[in-house]
Amino acid sequence: MARKFPKRRTIIIGAVIVALSVGIVFASIPYLPHPPPRTIQTPVTHDIRGGTPNNPGVYSLTLRDVASTDNFAIGVSVTNGIATFCVMPESSFLNWVSANSTGGGIAFSFDSCIINVQTVQTTLRFTPTSQGNWDVVAVNTNSKRITVDYTPAT
Repeated sequence: MARKFPKRRTIIIGAVIVALSVGIVFASIPYLPHPPPRTIQTPVTHDIRGGTPNNPGVYSLTLRDVASTDNFAIGVSVTNGIATFCVMPESSFLNWVSANSTGGGIAFSFDSCIINVQTVQTTLRFTPTSQGNWDVVAVNTNSKRITVDYTPAT
């Protein structure tokens, strides 16, 4: 005659099986394939005039129609100096440009940057916080002219 399991034992065995199954699923998530990050299609090179902290030279590479779920990777390198790279909504950059257009010499506002990196060479990796147009701004506060290269990255 077959022995009947008590209800309590059946519930405990079921709970253990479910817990192990959930654990296996969560442990395997990092091994699932992820889509490659978005990047620019062609390299962009631009000279940026010398500047000062209150009147920096800037160049903005605009990324159009970005979704808030897009992951980006963009290579940046600087020749003849160092630059600070800021990734910000295009509207924030345009507001700074407008405020600085009178020649008043306004320091660049890094308040809206989701990335703020001073470097000679790196790969910028970021996910925008909202949809729309985003700018990858290179800021030069050194008195010497620099050259910035934006390159596709993976």
